[in-house]
Amino acid sequence: MAQPETLLVGQITRAIKKRHPSAMITKIHGGPYQAAGLPDLVVVIDGRIYGFEVKKQRLGESTEHAYGRATIRQQKRLADLRAAGGVGAVVLSVAETLGYLPEP
Repeated sequence: MAQPETLLVGQITRAIKKRHPSAMITKIHGGPYQAAGLPDLVVVIDGRIYGFEVKKQRLGESTEHAYGRATIRQQKRLADLRAAGGVGAVVLSVAETLGYLPEP
């Protein structure tokens, strides 16, 4: 059975904390009282902000299709974050996420 996205988010969170113990990590839980399209994880390391929209690649699904499941609003929010000087990306794995972060 494919791994649920929530498990992947947990794995990513633990890996970030292991590499950067002082990182601030917030899991954004979507709801009717917040702006649409916010990334799943917001991370701050040494004053730099990172936003990650986590997508679990489905069995037999191409990486392009998995990345493409980010909604237009999610893609716009990540682009806005990048335009403001942060890092914003759709990620499919722990390793990919860590690749966006600085070395300790």
